[in-house]
Formats: sequence, C-alpha cells, structure tokens
Amino acid sequence: MFFILSKVLGFLFMPLSWIVISLAASFFTKRLAKKLRLIALIILLFFGNSLILNEVKLLWDAPITLDQDLDHYKYAVVLGGYVYYSSENDRIAFAKSGDRLFQGLRLLKSNYVDQLILSGGSGYVLFPELKESLYTGSYLKAIDISPDDIILESESRNTRENALYTLKLLKEKGHENEPIVLVTSAYHMRRAIAAFEKVGLTVIPYPAEPSFSDRDYTLDTSILPSASALAEWNVLFHEWMGYVSYSLSGYI
Repeated sequence: MFFILSKVLGFLFMPLSWIVISLAASFFTKRLAKKLRLIALIILLFFGNSLILNEVKLLWDAPITLDQDLDHYKYAVVLGGYVYYSSENDRIAFAKSGDRLFQGLRLLKSNYVDQLILSGGSGYVLFPELKESLYTGSYLKAIDISPDDIILESESRNTRENALYTLKLLKEKGHENEPIVLVTSAYHMRRAIAAFEKVGLTVIPYPAEPSFSDRDYTLDTSILPSASALAEWNVLFHEWMGYVSYSLSGYI
C-alpha cells in the first residue's frame, strides 16, 4: 500500500501536474480563468528556471566523498533506479541515475571494495517480475564482470526495503557489523543514509550524480523555461515527500 500510495502522491506533487491542472481548470471557470492561467505561467517560469533548480539542488545534495577519504571495505551497496528493461528488444537501457552503477563499478575495480551489492527489485506497480538487480546482473556478466564480485538483492522496491533486505543479506553472511559504502544519487543520499542507519547499519556515503557547483548565468538558464528543469523538480519533490513520509512512518 505504501508503495502504491507513493506513486499516486508523486503525481500530485509535481510542478508539471500543477501547470496542467491550473490550465485545465481555467477552461471551466470564466471568473478565475485569467488568474489560473497566470498561476500556470508563474509555476512554469519558476520551476522551469534551471538556475533556481541548480541552487536548490546544491543546498540539498549530499557532498561528494573524495577517494582519499576512503579506506578499504568489504561491501558497497548500490541502490537501484538507474536502468529499465525493454522486453521488446530484450535489452536494458540506463537512465540518468546510471551514474550510481558506474561509480559502484569504479569502487570495485579500484579495489576500494571487495564486492558490490546491487539492491533493487521491481519499481513497477503492474510488473513485479521485472527485477532491476537481476537484469543488471545479467548485463554485468555479459561484459565480463565476475559474478563473484556481485551480490544481487532483488526483492526491495523502495529505500526502506533496500535497507531491510541488505541487512538481512549481511546477517546471513555474518557481516551485519561491517561498515558499507552506500552508493546512490546525491539528492537521494540523505534519506538513504537515514534509512540504512535506522536498521543498524554503519554507512560510508559515496554520492553519485552530483549537481554542478559552477554557476551558469546564461540567458537560457536564467530566464527561458526548461523542460528538463521541470522534470528534475519532479524528482526533488518526490524525494522530499519520501523523506517526510519516512520520518512520519518511523523509517528514519
């Protein structure tokens, strides 16, 4: 139920949804039509502004962990949400958050960690059989990453379950007291750390997919609305909602 509710609320708390709702409502009320369209325009100009978005992300993102600050660890846990599977083409494709996996592989190949735990089941309501870590594992095997270096956790569907199933896996190996390197997107790291520490795991954060600290004050980023900025606000709102709901539920 929590999983499905998060999907529904995620749709309602998106700037693009607010724009569509305001514009649609403007056609059903002449008295408020101009105000609703003005509201839609203001939402578009604010949330479509790439400069505002980047500043907010820089405030929210977890700071990047430098390699020289790392020791050697047994496990790095890479959280899912970075690939999708096309049954028509029988192939996976990487989403923007693919940097999570790439940074995890870098840790593995640079000998900062002994093994990667890929934590992620199905993110789909209607297709629970499409388990992300399983087809990612098949992809890694196809490009000659040794299966001995990869542990697949394919039951979790959200961050809370990532933490619970990782803990279960580590307990089975007798390594629940081992510190783990946690790899996820910088915007998601705050909630991920809190969720993993809540179940008793010791976490060394290794954020991926960081925002750019260099300011770009060009015309297109300062004034012109950006479709990609609107999409990224959706991600941020989803994350903030998740953080609040996890806090209210006692998950963090």
